Amino acid sequence: MAQGVAQDADAALLAGRCAIVAMPGLALGGALARGLRRHGARVVEIDVAPGSRADAEAALGDATREAGGADLVVHAGATPAALASRPLEALSAEQWHSAVHRSMLTSLYFLQAVHRQQREAGGATVVVGPSTALVGAADLVPLITLAEAQRTLVKSAARQWGRHGMRLNWVGVGAQRYAPSLAEAALPSTPELGPPPPALGRVPEAEAEVADVIAWLGSDGARGVTGASFNLDGGDWMVP
Repeated sequence: MAQGVAQDADAALLAGRCAIVAMPGLALGGALARGLRRHGARVVEIDVAPGSRADAEAALGDATREAGGADLVVHAGATPAALASRPLEALSAEQWHSAVHRSMLTSLYFLQAVHRQQREAGGATVVVGPSTALVGAADLVPLITLAEAQRTLVKSAARQWGRHGMRLNWVGVGAQRYAPSLAEAALPSTPELGPPPPALGRVPEAEAEVADVIAWLGSDGARGVTGASFNLDGGDWMVP
């Protein structure tokens, strides 16, 4: 189901552009949608996870028609099972399938649908995950595995689809911005700085700083950027 077409005419970075935010089940999507509207984009949200490639193509097609295009697609996908903390040794095959495999299929289906929409005119896609995926976290193995798989999918797709004018990048956000439930998870402390706060003293807000970077990635200013990973957690994890 698509919802929430709106835009802010005073902002210019994405003025005249259409953005689709597909983050079913994650409150992060609404915050990013509001931030992209602030940059002038016409935004439509997709709030249902597709069960097949056909479902994804139908949902993205409907959203594209409602928005008037799909210049920028922003996606994050994680089932509730992927966000649950549990010891690695206690995971069953079904829990792993529900947390990792089903979530990954959602991302695969959405990217395949994006290819169908952007292969003629090009466009930008940003996949969002928790920055902790870059270093790992105890009891969150399914989520970390999923996020790294999504990041690898982005890099591979960026290499394959660049010839169509399609740019794909990955953005890592603070775990609590990705999903509030992760605020209580057993996240590792930064070894060089000890426990939080991060270097900037705060975790960037989704509607503000994170949306600003995603808006830039969807603009002409980032036309030479693809296959890159951006860490927007306030300097919590400083990795290559």
